[in-house]
Amino acid sequence: MTVKSRVTCFRVTSPDGYRSTYELGADRTRIGRATLGGAPELVLDPDPHRLVSRVHCIVEHIDGAWTVTDNGSDNGTILRRGGELTRVLGTTELRHGDAILVIGDITPTGEPRYWKLTFDDPFRTEAAPVVAPVAVTPGTGETPHLTYDWLQMKVYRVEGGVKQEITGLSPLSHRLIRYLAELSRINNGSPVACTHTELIHMLWGRPEEWPPSRSYDETNLRNIVTAVRKRIERDPANPLLLQTERNIGYRLLIKVAAT
Repeated sequence: MTVKSRVTCFRVTSPDGYRSTYELGADRTRIGRATLGGAPELVLDPDPHRLVSRVHCIVEHIDGAWTVTDNGSDNGTILRRGGELTRVLGTTELRHGDAILVIGDITPTGEPRYWKLTFDDPFRTEAAPVVAPVAVTPGTGETPHLTYDWLQMKVYRVEGGVKQEITGLSPLSHRLIRYLAELSRINNGSPVACTHTELIHMLWGRPEEWPPSRSYDETNLRNIVTAVRKRIERDPANPLLLQTERNIGYRLLIKVAAT
């Protein structure tokens, strides 16, 4: 016989499969990674590739309901309800059985591995319905471009109506594409030029977070850009998709849905 918990909590499963329980005793719980400046209430650790933001998302108890809000995280917050996956773009009310997914690792073959926080509140909220996944047919474009599947963490090159998955991306390469894709989404689908400094801090953190006797500069960034171009460009020496903005940084030609 299965005994139901009488305490509202998350059943936490790490990317490695380790299971634990976190009780939601307060009306506000920040979820993220620990830094030198402090830590949120629920720490998702380990985070070997810095995919989890400092405060990735926030769970709150408001007017008798539990909600989750993405806190402007770099890699997004995903909600699984039944068989349906949706990206949390605003504040979403939680139901018993919902699972919050936060990317925690990327395998050497480019497959995402998630932290899974299953919401357990059987006596207070309506159970999440079981919904069949909805198939989405991507559109085609006139010029070569990339598309990004936020839920599956997959990158595609689209050219001449043919959609081809990009494989073999390292975790840092994938993180660079994902970050530039998010900026494009925020900018109503238009590519955004990012400075070298911004991208260095996004990939490796700020200087105070670097290991002793270790530093990162434009050479390190250029190595990541070169690796990405070898995967996404037909001619890496003459890139069309990941473009150099002279004296500024880089921008990525990628199509994402504006929200």
